[in-house]
Amino acid sequence: METLYMKSRTLFLSLILMSLLSSLQAQETDLFQIWPDTILSKANSASQVSYMSDQEKNVVFYINMCRVNPPLFAETYFTDYIKERKIKKDKDVKGLIKFLENTKPRVILQPNELLTDLARNQAKDMGESGRTGHNSSDGTAYRTRIESAMKSFNGVNENANYGNEMGIDIVIDLLIDRDVPDAGHRKNILDPEMEFVGVAIEPHRRFKFNCVQDFGGSRLK
Repeated sequence: METLYMKSRTLFLSLILMSLLSSLQAQETDLFQIWPDTILSKANSASQVSYMSDQEKNVVFYINMCRVNPPLFAETYFTDYIKERKIKKDKDVKGLIKFLENTKPRVILQPNELLTDLARNQAKDMGESGRTGHNSSDGTAYRTRIESAMKSFNGVNENANYGNEMGIDIVIDLLIDRDVPDAGHRKNILDPEMEFVGVAIEPHRRFKFNCVQDFGGSRLK
């Protein structure tokens, strides 16, 4: 039979546990409150464009959140993401965290329709053909394919991701860059020379979805 002492002890322990959980939740909330509304608004730079879907706009948003404050992104959005999805902190994840902690702020990328058209054409081509990579399905090399964009921007970089439909999943996957020795996708996302971005998410015959991101440097006059 449960005694009054046992009931009181159980209640006491429950209150302590509730207090600890409340404290942890408050700490997590405080971390996210560090992001000013003005930064959130600026990072959502593609919110008003008509040539991107909602998830494509989310790709731009999360890329910009990472660029504007890499260490804080690692501490908030990225930490929350890997906890929620129970992703182990292997060498790739630890490498990303260290990379972000030591990366200075970058300029917020602005959406660009020319770059989005470039990304859209490649995403549709890869999706319909079931291929992967940066060359066209007809054999056109990447450098040849982006020549038109190179006339407008001081440098163009491209990322491709397969199997993800949601913006946050695409960005985090490319940032972790698992099994990519030079972390080239991560470097493209955080390239300090880039100022503009185009994003396209299209169906893919083999992987269900594929996303292409094209980044552009300063505009050429």
